[in-house]
Amino acid sequence: MLIETMPGWGWSLVDDRYKEHDGDIVDIGCFTWDWSMKFIVDEEIRKRVIGADPQETSAPGDNTILFPGVVGPFTGVVKMNLHPDNGQISSLVNAHDSNTYVDMLSWKDFCSRYNIDNISILKINIESAEYSLLASMNSQDFSKIDQIAVSFHNWIFPNETPQRESAINLLKLNGYNIQETYLRYGWVLAIKQVD
Repeated sequence: MLIETMPGWGWSLVDDRYKEHDGDIVDIGCFTWDWSMKFIVDEEIRKRVIGADPQETSAPGDNTILFPGVVGPFTGVVKMNLHPDNGQISSLVNAHDSNTYVDMLSWKDFCSRYNIDNISILKINIESAEYSLLASMNSQDFSKIDQIAVSFHNWIFPNETPQRESAINLLKLNGYNIQETYLRYGWVLAIKQVD
């Protein structure tokens, strides 16, 4: 059964099997924590929530951890366009003229730093950097993730449609069923097939 982590917002759909899955919630692009707040405040669930966002300044709960940077295809420092009032339009894409540098962890280094071994839901909303992040992951990484809720940004940048299709194929090859949950903003829910 699909539920909204943010009631009334169709782009926040996840499968409720996360309740029975023994894993963390990982929110990549956690600015304002709105998408993952349900998991932070629900006393019955009590899952650890790990977020990453260079514009977020604090973790809102005792079961919450923040990496104040970005997660991508390598570990290092990258240029980023940061919008001071709206993290939703901050981006690594086309940031070559930016004077702002942020820390980036590769997926493997991020998981190692925060002891992430099993993930109930991975949410990715990182303004066109989702393609390179997913492409940097291998079958071992995907084997630890039950659900992936991702916003593909080809709805803003139609030239990214081939990258979206490649990412969808990668998810399918790694055993996920794909549901388009909110096409207007490119949201897809990938749910691991159960044998």
